[in-house]
Amino acid sequence: MGLKKAALSPIDPTPGKPFDNSRYFTYGDYNIHYRIDEAKGKQKTQMFMLHGFMCNTAFYDELVAIYTKHGIRCVRVDLPNFGYSTREHKGMTLVPQTEILRALMQKLDKKSKGFIVVGHSMGGSVSMELAAQDSAGINALILEAPLVMANVPSFAAKLVTVKPMCKLLDTGIQYIADYDGLFRLMMFFMTMDPKYSLTFDPDVMAGPFKREATGTGMCYMTSHTSQPDFDKVKDLKIPVQLVTGVLDFFVLPTQAMAMAKRLPEDREWKQIVWGGHCFIQNRDRKTARYALKFLKKNHLI
Repeated sequence: MGLKKAALSPIDPTPGKPFDNSRYFTYGDYNIHYRIDEAKGKQKTQMFMLHGFMCNTAFYDELVAIYTKHGIRCVRVDLPNFGYSTREHKGMTLVPQTEILRALMQKLDKKSKGFIVVGHSMGGSVSMELAAQDSAGINALILEAPLVMANVPSFAAKLVTVKPMCKLLDTGIQYIADYDGLFRLMMFFMTMDPKYSLTFDPDVMAGPFKREATGTGMCYMTSHTSQPDFDKVKDLKIPVQLVTGVLDFFVLPTQAMAMAKRLPEDREWKQIVWGGHCFIQNRDRKTARYALKFLKKNHLI
């Protein structure tokens, strides 16, 4: 499914369809963009997939193509301030993203079978926070190169949301959004794969950045981001898989090891030798193979 141009305001109630399977979930002042890819044949399980910082639902294209063939229904969501979801800004009622995501999960899980929650990078941090708050409806966690968010002090939260800071970031993002080479370079450092980065369609990343108030949204996201409660994460009673890339410049091997120690003792840890930070894209077959074996081992498919 190709990316379509969409010009959206921060809280447009009718935001259009950037993809053929685009849907929107309205929660307070938020319109959350999500996509559902149904399983091919009989559905065996379902995934709730959260992307990383500066990413969007399209970053799961390769994995979704594999998972749906194995009977997995895939729900992928644009987190607030990213992709084609609402950009937070002054004057709106802010709601924790985990509250919004849980409401969406409950809405879509009509048969109450629960989800396998998959989180990449920042999405991994959000996934752990979601499960630590309440693991009901979550059958397992798959954490792919999780990049843990930090708790922001109140003085810093006020600083990053002042109007000049928001305006500066809005302007800067709009300026760089037309430079295809920059996004291909970013993809190289995210995958460590020159071939993939050269063939990567830069509009997959740049398209959503051209939305109004993207910089402002990032400022507000930064102002109220929070770290998962790792004491509760450690005590999770659901299966947890950690997947990391050996060539990841964002989650270094030492950080991956530290993360493994903060997860439940029976967690599974897989490493992708030639994997960068976004191995979910160019190392999709190996990533999917690890996930499918993990789900089979835990009788989830």
